[in-house]
Amino acid sequence: MPTLQSKDVEIYYEVHGEGPPMVLLSETACDGEVWKIYQVPEFSKDHRVIIHDYRGTGRSGKPSIDYTTKMFCEDLVALMDHLKADDAIVIGHSMGGRVAQLLALDYPKKVKKLILASTGAHYPLTKGLPLKICQEMIDWGYEKYERDHTILVGWTEDYVKQHPEKIEAYLKVRMTNLCPVEFYLRHVLARQSHDTSGRLGDIRVPTLILVGEDDRNMTSEINHRMSSDILARGIPNSKLILLKDERHSYFFANPDAAHKAIREFIKT
Repeated sequence: MPTLQSKDVEIYYEVHGEGPPMVLLSETACDGEVWKIYQVPEFSKDHRVIIHDYRGTGRSGKPSIDYTTKMFCEDLVALMDHLKADDAIVIGHSMGGRVAQLLALDYPKKVKKLILASTGAHYPLTKGLPLKICQEMIDWGYEKYERDHTILVGWTEDYVKQHPEKIEAYLKVRMTNLCPVEFYLRHVLARQSHDTSGRLGDIRVPTLILVGEDDRNMTSEINHRMSSDILARGIPNSKLILLKDERHSYFFANPDAAHKAIREFIKT
């Protein structure tokens, strides 16, 4: 089992394929296994694809301390140093996009091209746990909340009706190594406190911003669709692509469209 000691924690990682490095960064409190459904098979054809489990998730260590996106970034830097993976294509989904922004800002030599997928620079008002999340977790219980919230945010109502088997296949992977609730909440707190809003103009690497046209669920005062517009305005020479009829989980609902957009971007 490949692991790396990053300061106070052991980080689990995997490498698939050969070629230029590509780093995939998951959403909030999600380990790297989900990328193996579609993205690892696709991009490992011609890239050295690197996935890992954030601290607090999957097979990585779970220290009971406050987490930050800066801490996740430092763990990633240690891993990229270990694997000699500078000048990488970096794809960050949701919270992973926040980590990816810090990587591009603080370690620009590690990033050749940046893909920010359904993410944002900050939450202007809600820095702690959003009340809506707390209420739903109390009402539904942690596992039901994670499952139902993932479906609500991830897929349109039509997709849920037409492709229940694909959603179940994803959830089977997503829920298998569901992290303890403590670490889910620590990840949410890290996400909510992240703020690169004043530094977007300093991102100088070529940047693609992806978002589902219908990614509008609100747990705080701003949603991913709104946040993507802010990123596009703030990052110089960035490119924004809206994925029609998609919400948050287009990497799993419509991987062909997501992969096409990424491949066209990285070949230019």
